[in-house]
Amino acid sequence: MFIVKNKNKMNIKYLTVITILFLCCIFGFEETSYSLNKISQNDISELKILKYLPKDSKTFFISNTKSSKITKAIRTNFEITNQDKFILVKNSILAYLGVDLGTNKLEDIYNNELAITTYDNKEKEIDDVLIIFKIKENKDIDDILNLPNKVDEPDKLIKISRENKLNYLKYIYRTNDNYIITSSNKTLILDALQSINIENKYISFKEVLNKFKNEHAIFLTNNFKTNELLNKKNYPLRKEDYLVTLFNFKGKEIILKSYLVNNNKNLDITSYKNMDTINILDKKNYQLSIYNNLLDSNKYLDNIEINSFEKDIIKELNNKLKYNLLFLSSDNNWLVIYDKNYLPIENIKLLEDFNKNSLENNNNIYTKYSKDELIKEENIIKQSNYKKIFLVETENLNFISNTLVNEGDIDLISNEFFSLRGDSHAKYFLNKKLNLRNPYSIQSKNFSYFEKINYFFRNVINVSIIEFKAIIKQSIPETVPIYYAETNLKLFNN
Repeated sequence: MFIVKNKNKMNIKYLTVITILFLCCIFGFEETSYSLNKISQNDISELKILKYLPKDSKTFFISNTKSSKITKAIRTNFEITNQDKFILVKNSILAYLGVDLGTNKLEDIYNNELAITTYDNKEKEIDDVLIIFKIKENKDIDDILNLPNKVDEPDKLIKISRENKLNYLKYIYRTNDNYIITSSNKTLILDALQSINIENKYISFKEVLNKFKNEHAIFLTNNFKTNELLNKKNYPLRKEDYLVTLFNFKGKEIILKSYLVNNNKNLDITSYKNMDTINILDKKNYQLSIYNNLLDSNKYLDNIEINSFEKDIIKELNNKLKYNLLFLSSDNNWLVIYDKNYLPIENIKLLEDFNKNSLENNNNIYTKYSKDELIKEENIIKQSNYKKIFLVETENLNFISNTLVNEGDIDLISNEFFSLRGDSHAKYFLNKKLNLRNPYSIQSKNFSYFEKINYFFRNVINVSIIEFKAIIKQSIPETVPIYYAETNLKLFNN
C-alpha cells in the first residue's frame, strides 16, 4: 500500500511518477526478444486509441500488450509470494486512482489498448494524468468503479465521487466505441474528445511509434530534465527530440531500453541497429566503467571511497586528456587507461616530486610513485603519507592506478580500450560509454525515482538496479547525438 505524508510535498509529487511507472510495468509485462526485427500482428502506431489523445503531454505511454500475456509472464517468472505482492501493488495503485473492480478481474474488462499521458499542473502539487483504455463490449463504467449507484452512460462526462476514499481520477467518460477516458482534470477529457477532429495532431508521435511498431509497450517523452546524461546543459535538444523507452522482460528482470530519436534529423531505431553494448570487461566484473570525458560523471566517482589526492590525480588526467580515456573501478580501486602519446607521465604535475621505483617485465615498465613528508600543523610536526600511485607503461598505453595492475589483465583492458576508441579519432567528437553495476551505490538523478518507489512500497517492492549502460555518440555535421541507455532492474530481493 502507499505510504503518504500529506505535509511532504515531495511525496505527493512523486505519487504520479510511481503510479505511472508501475502501470507501465504491469501493462508492458510481456517477455520479448532483444531483436529489433520482431514480428507482430498488431501495429502499435495504428491503434485507434491514438485518436483520443490531446496534445502537449509531458509524458506518453502506450501499450497493446494482451492481459493474458501479462498474467502468464508474472506466473511463469515469479514465486507465489511475489505474485501476491504484485497483486497488492496493483490493487494499491487502482485504489489510489479510484478504481474498484469489485468481483471483476482486470483481464475480463481490459481489451488490450492503453495510453497514459501526464501534464504539468502549476496550481497543484501533483501532475495531472489522462488515462485511456479500451474495455470489452459487454463491460461499462460500473464494472470499473463499482459504486453503490449505477452511473454508466455512454458519451456523458461523469464525476467520480467516493466518500472518505482516495480517488485521484476525478472524471470518467465512455465513448460509443468502448474506450474509457478518465482523468484528474476535466479539461483534459474535453480536450481529448475535441482532438478527434484535429488532423495530423499526433503526426510526430505516430512517426516515432511507426519506427517501433513491432513493440508492445512504449514510453515516450521529450522532458529531459531528470536525465543527467542527456539534458539541455549538455546538448541543445529540440521539441522534436524524443526519448523512447521500451519495456522488455527477461526472467525476473525488467530491461528498460531508451533511444533518443528525431524524425526530422533521420535519427531513428535504424541508427541503433549496430550499437554494440557488449563489454569485453564483463568478464572482470568492474563495478564502474566510463570511457571518454569524466567531468560530467563525477557523481558516480563520489561513490568510490578514495582520498582527495587520488581524486585530484583523476581530475588532472581528465583535464589534460579530455577524451579517449577509460576509467575503471571496483571495490574502491580505480584505474585510468589512455594513449601515452597524448600525455607523457612526466607531464602529470601532481606526481612531479614523488619518489619513483621502476621494474621492467615482458616489455612493460612498472613504476611505483610514493611520497612521505613532514608537515607542520598548529605547531606540531606530523608525518604525511600519500597513497601510492602505480603506473604500467605498455607500447602504446599508460595504466595509472591506486593499486598494482594484475599483469594478466593488461591485454584484456588494452583490447577494451582499443575497442571503445574504434574510429572515434576520425569520426566522433563525442564518443562516451558508461557502465554501472550492482552493488555500486548509484545515487544520481537518473535513478532517484526508484528510491521513492521503494519508500512508498516499503516491505512489498524493492526496486534495485543491477546494471546501467549508456552510449552517447556525435559527429560533425550531426546536430543530435546518438543516445542509447539500458537499465536492468530487479523488483524483489529474492
